[in-house]
Amino acid sequence: MVTPNLPDTDPAPLSPQGQSRRRFTRAGTVASGVLLTLHGQPGMAAEVCTTASGSLSGGLQSFRGAKPTCAGRSPGYWKNSSWPGGCDKSTPFSRVFACDARNFKSYGGVTLSAILVPKSFDKFGIGRHLVACWLNVKGGLSTFQTERQLQAIWNEYQASGYYTPTAGVRWDGGRIAEYLQSTFD
Repeated sequence: MVTPNLPDTDPAPLSPQGQSRRRFTRAGTVASGVLLTLHGQPGMAAEVCTTASGSLSGGLQSFRGAKPTCAGRSPGYWKNSSWPGGCDKSTPFSRVFACDARNFKSYGGVTLSAILVPKSFDKFGIGRHLVACWLNVKGGLSTFQTERQLQAIWNEYQASGYYTPTAGVRWDGGRIAEYLQSTFD
């Protein structure tokens, strides 16, 4: 620990209690830094049961009405399981998540089922994680997200290379994928 350069003489000598308090304060400052370091989790390692902008509030959630359902399943689960009623595995990805000209041959050329398997063009797995989240919404496993919110994430990411969950915050592809993964049970 670096101590600041202090003058050689204190304005008033400290009493034994003052010296004790100073030592306690210094020790507390060092210990709190260690505790904060030990407690920190990388990224969003815990399950998140809120919208993208809500995830930025550090877990502070305020619900009006019924508590949301938070039992989302991963792309691997949906790849091997039956889908909610009305969801067809052969539906083109682009029918649910509109693709611009740049992405139409890659994302637009696969089905919802096919995108659940990692693809070289889906660098961060955003396509497969979006489809899993969409299926979770359709199946009632995630009531805190909506189809429109997921489409907004995709549309902004494909147009600009990032998603803005709230003013002044930009998530790149890796951070978007991290959020989407964190919504899985």
